[in-house]
Amino acid sequence: MFDEEVIRESVKPIAEAYGAAAVILEIPFKSNSKQLYYLYGDNSVDIVGRQIFTYEGRRRAGVRTVITWISSGTVWDDEDLEDLDFISTTACTLSEKLRLDAMANSYYYMDTVTGVSNNNGLGRFVSKLIRRGIFHHYGCALLDIIGFSYVNKKAGFRTGTKVIKQYASKLKDMFGADELIARPGGDNFIIIFKKENIDKINKLVKGIDVKARVNSATMRFNLTARAGVYMINTPDQTFDKVISYLSTSLNYAKSYSRTNVVYYTKDVEHKVIEHKEFCQKFKNAIDKNEFYVLYQPKVYTKNNTLYGAEALVRWNNDGKVIYPGDFVEIFEKEHLISDLDFYVLEQTCRDLRSWVDNGLEPVTVSVNFSNDHLGDDELIDRIIAIVDKYGIDHHLIEIEMTETVDVYEINRLLTYVNGLHKNGFTVAIDDFGIGYSSLLMLQSVSVDVLKIDKAFIAELTGDAEKRENIILRHIINMAEELGVEIVAEGVETDEQRSNLTDMHCHRIQGYFYDKPLFTDAFRNRLSAKTY
Repeated sequence: MFDEEVIRESVKPIAEAYGAAAVILEIPFKSNSKQLYYLYGDNSVDIVGRQIFTYEGRRRAGVRTVITWISSGTVWDDEDLEDLDFISTTACTLSEKLRLDAMANSYYYMDTVTGVSNNNGLGRFVSKLIRRGIFHHYGCALLDIIGFSYVNKKAGFRTGTKVIKQYASKLKDMFGADELIARPGGDNFIIIFKKENIDKINKLVKGIDVKARVNSATMRFNLTARAGVYMINTPDQTFDKVISYLSTSLNYAKSYSRTNVVYYTKDVEHKVIEHKEFCQKFKNAIDKNEFYVLYQPKVYTKNNTLYGAEALVRWNNDGKVIYPGDFVEIFEKEHLISDLDFYVLEQTCRDLRSWVDNGLEPVTVSVNFSNDHLGDDELIDRIIAIVDKYGIDHHLIEIEMTETVDVYEINRLLTYVNGLHKNGFTVAIDDFGIGYSSLLMLQSVSVDVLKIDKAFIAELTGDAEKRENIILRHIINMAEELGVEIVAEGVETDEQRSNLTDMHCHRIQGYFYDKPLFTDAFRNRLSAKTY
């Protein structure tokens, strides 16, 4: 590679011999951009009152190289200017190689999609900071745009590329020339920023507005992000370690934290390791049947009779009972939850088979299925295979899914619901009313049961004018008009039960009637369904 420093060393004695304060090489590119090289001196030279000689080289490929000599105070006569012209002619020949090298370098160090640095440019920038002994004045952030796949699904890949380019440009505008934006790939960015600019990181994760034209229409997106952050504390900190710290803190932000910015600490690293070990236990736990199923009764309040149940999972890990709140979200993010859902379905079918074989009249049992299944084209076939393996009537299994805000997922959910209905299963939507897409989903997907989130129930009082009561009452009325069954979960007090029945909600699940029951206790309840 042609070395700029070699040229500077060659130019230095000539510049000094002719009394130059600066020698500037201007290398143009066809894109109307140019690169300035100070072959002698620097941009601190004051040109006021100085003699200036400019040489323009031959036009090549539509552009020409320019060399500018600035006098230090020496007055150049005609003979001096002839010498400078000859020297410049020779230098321009050499500069053509430098121009081609600079073009190659720009592609070598630049992400061609967004125009910011790539991994090579990032490495070069950090190496310079380390060589100058100022790396510890900086912090580093690894960004992950939240839900960028939605942009590609909604607007298409080409528009997604435009959006990511605009996002990168806005990032670049937020930071200075002595800071760096790099895109290692996908929807991830690395920012090397001065420590005093940490507030900019906290600001940008909250959202950057971008827009793109699609079929004569303008689409707008507010792109939020998660960030793993590490503040450099030693001038010779190795960048490989920094990248490791950033990955660890971003992993924690994505999987375990309720905040979108996580600073690397040893405690964060230990927690990530613990969570990974926790997930590694999952396969053995499945194989060793450490997960077990409880059944929480659903009661029809008009006659206080058991009419259904929900299958709930617990984990007996080395004698310690672990509740779903401590593992379901983690398993969802690690895409382990699908195997657990099928495990619970199989255990439920096994218990139903046992109850039927013992002469009991079973009730419909709802089994939770995560939205992680929405990408599984074989979901319905797998459900049918397990249920039919135990000879269970399909109407005895209700598939319970969570409402979603993603339009793409709503469309997938519609496909699954229709398929489940064709095969005799009922479908419930859990936690209805707490998401942004409740009405859109209800309009699009024909479900059988809506389960009102217990957050509504907890706020329920006898005050008919209270906002929560008004909302709940309208949800119940709307469901009744649509022919959709409403179940209130999390009912714990007689007041809550009474208020719900006054609103014509007569299907209840909660501790007021029964806690989740072990298999034997629920079998006894099937023998005496009336409370």
